[in-house]
Amino acid sequence: MARTRHVKASIAATLLLATVLLVVGGCQSASPPAAEDGPIVVLGIDGAEWSVIRPMLERGELPNLASLIERGASGPLRSLDPRQGSPVIWTTIATGKPPEEHGISGFVKEKGAAAEFHNTPFSSNMWRASAFWDVIGGAGREVGIIGWLVTWPAWEVNGFMVSQYVQRLSGFTGEEAGGSVTFPAGLAERIAPLVRESGSVTAEEMAGFVNMESELGLRSLEGQNEEALRRAFSGDETAVTVALSLLADEMPDLSCVYIRGVDEVSHRFWVYMDPETRPPVDLSKPATVLLSRQTEALVDLVREYYRYADANVGRILEIFPEDATVLVCSDHGFRGPGVWGEGRPHMGIGQHSLDGVAILAGPGIARGVELQGATVYDIAPTLLTMAGSAVAKDMPGRVLEEAFTTSFARSHRVRYVETHGAGPHGGDGDEPIESPVDDEVREQLRSLGYIE
Repeated sequence: MARTRHVKASIAATLLLATVLLVVGGCQSASPPAAEDGPIVVLGIDGAEWSVIRPMLERGELPNLASLIERGASGPLRSLDPRQGSPVIWTTIATGKPPEEHGISGFVKEKGAAAEFHNTPFSSNMWRASAFWDVIGGAGREVGIIGWLVTWPAWEVNGFMVSQYVQRLSGFTGEEAGGSVTFPAGLAERIAPLVRESGSVTAEEMAGFVNMESELGLRSLEGQNEEALRRAFSGDETAVTVALSLLADEMPDLSCVYIRGVDEVSHRFWVYMDPETRPPVDLSKPATVLLSRQTEALVDLVREYYRYADANVGRILEIFPEDATVLVCSDHGFRGPGVWGEGRPHMGIGQHSLDGVAILAGPGIARGVELQGATVYDIAPTLLTMAGSAVAKDMPGRVLEEAFTTSFARSHRVRYVETHGAGPHGGDGDEPIESPVDDEVREQLRSLGYIE
């Protein structure tokens, strides 16, 4: 597909000046990528877990991920230890920096005490490090960022950014939406018709994840189960539909799409899939009887959602040319609420496992490579090298060169600069910015066990 370029002259001039200043100041040294390089596509699937994926691959149930793995490199991606929340990890993936350096330390920042206490979700003004897309965009390549955590308010990039609040677009006034949910501002109006509210999810859509031949069928979703599935599905439909619309038109050099539903579904429905996490049926305890009846309907819901996620990978990649290089990663894996009877169940972050997923495929990626020792710190350096930009010496991670073919490694040698600096925000944000959808965000975090 032919690439179109719609970057305003003023934006290009600003970014060019920033790049010149960085080069002169010794903060960046980037050379243009090889002429034959195709676009880079990053798909972030929150909470994707190898122990679910591998058996499904063996049964042929995840054809799109299977194709990427077969023709590329893959393996576990070690998350932050001790366990951290997803906003912290995804910011580490984006910057290659630890939390104490990139500025995002949790889901919310707590402030005050007793009756005056309140917590506000972290916002993008608190970033204290450059994201890989800032560096790559500053070197002249166009970027498209969709849904990445803690990108609200959206900031100026060489291309476009749709923040993580895209699904909550209706909670912002027209001026607020255009000035904060998206960059450029005009994108908000364009994508508004593509946003799915959780209430728009139909019974037919939900039935695709439930054993409808069971006793309860859709009644197994009554209560919080239904809202969790609606929220996950509508969020992913929004992210993918917006991605298909914007990326097909713009086809940037670097595209990043964050997809959260696997994590949310795993938090709520893992107990139905894993018998070791469920209490035995006790007729004197109605809750255990109900759980058993629900399990008949929901036992495969998590796996069905992985099939849906795999289909979304295929939907997105279908619009890209064959020379695209693809990186699929997750911020952590999943281990469920723990074995029944072994003390207090794991909740929230405690349900995460430390090994997530990393998959790379493309013309410059070696076939059949098993990644060893990869961590979330390695994603940014690897993407910078693939895009022809330099890696900062203050990044603790490494470039996953073992995934490259010999010829690609030769034409994309790892180069270093001292630092990429504090990024567009300058590291000056001490407090998060309040948004009109903060109450909704807090309620969702409580439902997942992330905050009290």
